[in-house]
Amino acid sequence: MNIKSVFASVSDVISGLVGLLGGLVSIGILSQIVFGTGTLGFDIVGNISSLVNTFTTGGITGLLTLLVVCAMWTNK
Repeated sequence: MNIKSVFASVSDVISGLVGLLGGLVSIGILSQIVFGTGTLGFDIVGNISSLVNTFTTGGITGLLTLLVVCAMWTNK
């Protein structure tokens, strides 16, 4: 087993976890829209809007950080 295969395995695991968490967030948002309450006590829509608000109130630094995070999210 070489280092390249180890990194490939770790990358596959992380990619799977990100996909799973993305699906859970999507289900949480959909259930909050349909039922009007947070799933399992989590206010997902409120948390996401708070996160975006944190980025946007940070001025140019916050905006650049938001752009970097979005770029990393879409590139995978």
